Order: sequence, then C-alpha cells, then structure tokens
Amino acid sequence: MGFAETCRALTGWRRAEGTSWLMEVSSTVLQQPLRHLQAAFQGFFRGTSKYPRRKKKGRARDSAMYARTGFSWREDAEQPGTGAVKLALQSEPLDVRWSRPLPSGVLPTRLTVERDRAGRFFVAFLVEEVIEPLPAVFLTGSREPRAVGIDLGLASLVTLDDGTKTDHPRLLRRYAARLKSLQRELHRKERGSRNREKVRQKIARLYALIGDVRRDMLDQLTTRLVRENQVLVVEDLSIVTLTAAAKGKGRRRKARLNESITDASWGELLRQLRYKCEWYGRTLVVVDRFFPSTRRCSDCHTKGPKLDVAVRAWVCTECGAVHDRDANAAVNLRDEGMRLYWLVASALPPERAIPSVIKASELSDVVVAAA
Repeated sequence: MGFAETCRALTGWRRAEGTSWLMEVSSTVLQQPLRHLQAAFQGFFRGTSKYPRRKKKGRARDSAMYARTGFSWREDAEQPGTGAVKLALQSEPLDVRWSRPLPSGVLPTRLTVERDRAGRFFVAFLVEEVIEPLPAVFLTGSREPRAVGIDLGLASLVTLDDGTKTDHPRLLRRYAARLKSLQRELHRKERGSRNREKVRQKIARLYALIGDVRRDMLDQLTTRLVRENQVLVVEDLSIVTLTAAAKGKGRRRKARLNESITDASWGELLRQLRYKCEWYGRTLVVVDRFFPSTRRCSDCHTKGPKLDVAVRAWVCTECGAVHDRDANAAVNLRDEGMRLYWLVASALPPERAIPSVIKASELSDVVVAAA
C-alpha cells in the first residue's frame, strides 16, 4: 500500500463513527505521517534503511507538520520577516516569539510545530534562503589565507594557535546540585502521580536550559571563528571511542572524564564549524587523529614522549622550548592543516574552488578527483 491507498483509507476513518475524532485535526497534518510511512518503506525495500519502527511516546519529539495548504502566513509590513501565522482549524493566529526573522518576501512552504520534553512549543518554517559567502580573509600585506589552529580540550574548551583560550563552561557541574536534588525528589514520588510529573517537568526544563546555554555559547564561538579566519584546522576526534565506558580499576575517574567530554559537546562544535564553513566560503581542514599534535615541539618538530592528561606544560629536550600543552597542539595543527591545504590547492585547476572540507583520511581521493 502506498500513499494513495492509505490516504483513501484515512478519508474513510474520518467519516466512520468510531474514529470521527480524526475530524478535529487538519487533514494535511494526518497526511504527512502517511507520506513519511511511504518514504520509510521505500527506503526499506531499496535496502537503504531498516524496517520502519512505530513512533513511540517519549522516544521522539511530539510534532505536527503542515503543508502549504495547512496554514496561512501574513507578513508584517513594519517588521519584515515576521508576521501572523494561523494553523488550519484555528480561529486565532499563533502567539509567536520570533528567534529570528524569515527572509523578507519569501513565502514559507512548510511549517512544523514541535513540543519538547520540557513542554515548550517551537515553530519551524521551511523557506528557501540564499546565504552569501563572506569576503575572503588574508594575512596583512599578503594574499595568503588567514588560518587558525583549534585544539579542543577539557581544561579549556578551545585553544587557538595564538594562545587564546575559551573556558569550558562545565554546565553539568554547575547545575549538578540542583539536578541531584530534583532526581531524589522524583524517585520519592509515586509512579503515575501528578506530583511525579511536575518534578519530571522541572528536570526537563533544567536540562533544556543547559542545552540552550550550551548551544548559544557554541554558536557564538563558531560564528566568530568562521568570520575571522579563512582556513580553520581541527583534529579528527573519535568521540565515541573517547567516551567508551571504562572497566575495572579507574572506572570512576573515566566516568567523570566521559561526563566532561559529553558536557563539552565537541561533536556539536565540529558540526557547526563544518556547515558554517560551507555556508560562508571557508575551508575546514580535519587533521588525522593520529597526528602527534600534543607531543611534537612546534619549534623544532621533535616528537617527545607521550604526555599524561594532567601534564599541562612541558619542555622540549632538543631545543629547550617551554610549551603550553594546548597552545603547542594548536600551532602544530595549524601548520599541518596548511600543508594539507596547499597540497589540495596545488592539485586543483585554476577555475576550481577549494572544497569547504579537507579531511586528511580522504586526502588521496580529493587530490585524485582534483587532478
């Protein structure tokens, strides 16, 4: 059965006495899951996805998707990009608190209303927006692109090659006492009671606050880095491996380390750098994860012994240079990243633009494709 058959069945259910409550919801909202179901089965039969699973309460956000015929949009002339949004079967428009205006003069083609675990409602619009690349950034007095090495850590969330450091906010640790108190209160409540649900809502709102603060901080940081630099160099991190559960002796220390890595949200930071570089015409260079950025001297390039996590500074045995652990790693990443950058740039034809992402593990494929 495809979408046409299930849509005809839906019409019958809406008219049947036992399921007449379906008439209370707009038909465009009910048809969207049928389209998703058809797409899921098509992927399954093609072998590109697994067998579709039923949507389960608590496993996914509560959402309703409206096609263009399921909502009306009237743009505000005084505040372009904002306006009145009224959903099907509603008499009054939504009271929207705009996080940012839509592109002026663009008509939304789809709208999704979501409710998260904290009980907050969000409206997401699908619009076509053309993002203009930023002007290229060069070193003063030259045509060499400005590059920055970015070392991700826990003592400092981000360390740049010039020694600038961004503190780790440690939000989970900041709110640990409040979370612990609420979790204890939750376990004292009877399952299924309204008081337990009230406490669960408090916990969800606190986690939502932590997530909002973290995303906002990362968004501002990554936007600043992308605007100020033409080439951004990071290390290829296997976060799944780094946060693997510890066994045996030292597992408690490893558990705390895993919590700090999760709280730092390195994966989200790298994701934002990747798509923003693609948007604004920048290049993200991902250095191989086995590159010894931490224990290689950035002055004489001598590779020293492995360093314990607690060692924050060390002295090169060859040239005697004193290095800050993170700043030295950022300088090494920048130098290695620029080597890879020029290797790809030299293999490209003059009319070809440098790709937005250069990954060391895929460098041979990129160079061959460029040639």
